[in-house]
Amino acid sequence: RKFLGCINHKRIQATNRNCEVTADVRHDGSEPLVDVMFADGDRLIMKGANLTTIEMLTALGSKCNAKQLKEEQKTKK
Repeated sequence: RKFLGCINHKRIQATNRNCEVTADVRHDGSEPLVDVMFADGDRLIMKGANLTTIEMLTALGSKCNAKQLKEEQKTKK
């Protein structure tokens, strides 16, 4: 819930207008799971039971930075 609150913040949403956040809250006792689908079809799945909010935000940021770096390298060629 804290992770969802962080990425739904107005200032964070303003950094990427193409970002769409959809929450699917389940009360079936299953493990908390965050599934991020990127525009290029790549996915990042994080199991929330073993991660803190900061760890989840760091993992998402790292993945986004890696994708951005890869895209910049493509455009330089």
